[in-house]
Amino acid sequence: MDSIANFFKEEIIYIFISLFILGITVFVTTRPFMSKKAKLAIPFMFLFLTLALIAHYNLRVEHIKEVREAFEEGKDILCLDKTNKIGHVMVKKGEWRLKGDTFVNPEFARGYNIRQCIVE
Repeated sequence: MDSIANFFKEEIIYIFISLFILGITVFVTTRPFMSKKAKLAIPFMFLFLTLALIAHYNLRVEHIKEVREAFEEGKDILCLDKTNKIGHVMVKKGEWRLKGDTFVNPEFARGYNIRQCIVE
């Protein structure tokens, strides 16, 4: 059950975008001036969007796992930071710690979410 809750937490915005796209597909293909075969696009679009959501979730989970494992092994991590001119922050194991999904350091006012980081 935890993985389902995590899926919805991670993908909720993409689910709304997919529902919007599916709604447009249903609206357009059910207009009276469209051919009857146009309605076949609805299940294909539903299948495509569902597979895209699942693939995106799996890629995101693998990315988080990769960054977490690299950090625990002592590798350097680069995190996106739009507040400085360099554009990133170097996260090193001795100076930083991982609290949940956030890299925190007492010298920094804010933490960096693991989703915005890559292994150097």
